[in-house]
Amino acid sequence: MDAVDAAPFSPTTMRRQLGERVASLVLLLVLVSAVTGLASLGSAVLQNVLVNMLINLMLVVGLYIFVGNTGVFSFGHIGFMAIGAYTAGIVRIPTESKLALLQLPSSLEHAHLSSFEAVLLGGAVATAAAIVVALPLMRLGGLTAGLGTFAVLNIINIVAANWNAFTGGSTGMAGVPTTTGVSDALGWALVAIVIAWLFQQTRVCLRVRASREDEPAARALGMRLIPDRSVAFVLSAFVCGAAGGLYGQLAGSFGPSAFFLPTTFTVVAMLVVGGRYSLSGAVVGALFLATISEGLRRLEGGFHVGPLHVPGRPGLQEVGLAVALLLTLLLRPRGLTGGNELGPEHLRRLARFVARPQQDTRA
Repeated sequence: MDAVDAAPFSPTTMRRQLGERVASLVLLLVLVSAVTGLASLGSAVLQNVLVNMLINLMLVVGLYIFVGNTGVFSFGHIGFMAIGAYTAGIVRIPTESKLALLQLPSSLEHAHLSSFEAVLLGGAVATAAAIVVALPLMRLGGLTAGLGTFAVLNIINIVAANWNAFTGGSTGMAGVPTTTGVSDALGWALVAIVIAWLFQQTRVCLRVRASREDEPAARALGMRLIPDRSVAFVLSAFVCGAAGGLYGQLAGSFGPSAFFLPTTFTVVAMLVVGGRYSLSGAVVGALFLATISEGLRRLEGGFHVGPLHVPGRPGLQEVGLAVALLLTLLLRPRGLTGGNELGPEHLRRLARFVARPQQDTRA
């Protein structure tokens, strides 16, 4: 092997690549922390929007762990969010409220966990549900797999709407303590990013990425795609379940409709707009569309331009998200990040962009 062929595997090159990957992780953590820090200075309403944004970021990162790495699309991950929310709600509602609202087994009537433990349990139960459905679903591919995950979402939604003893049925669950704050949501969002980044460094992730690029070649090399994809599916379900646990303790009361098509569309749009083939794309897409969505939501109520009043337009938020998704698919099919990770070169470009006006002024 000559020097050119050996260069990609040299210790120096491998250390440089590892340094770039670590820099990308640090940049994402700093970006999310900075946005959170700036938004947390606003009103209580803005802080509530911020918490919702961080929960959506967790959902997008969770969806990316499976979709972005395997290339198999999923429309069912919001179902795992529902499982996490209901699980956390059951162990957080005070005992007297449980007796009045639900018909739980005696072992659950007096169960009471802390907020952190409830989020962990929500993620764990979602993981258990994902293990049950992973193996049959991972045997599918392409559009068939997407329809299979959508069927899972429908099943979870129907169960939640009719299991009155555990979920409150179609009327929903109420009385959950609203303890999710900015610091809780930020901490879990950063943990989700770290989990996704660590998974990217594993051999399992490398194999599923290889199958994403060329599945017949990966099978010809003897890669076991079903177990590897199942690992990605189960890990992503944990992140989405934990996000559901946070959401349940933010909303206080919720029903099955909170975990169905509108949320699914929003999360999928965030991933596609940012770039579904990179963790940076998942984070950037979540932050970008959350900002646009909140701006459009405020415009729905109408606004003033000087003496002129522009009346509100209900549905503007959903239409805006659809337009943003359509424009991204037309102009940047691989998303805002192009499917690439943010790294040191992006910091250098930003520094040059910031310094350019100062240089022009001196000139």
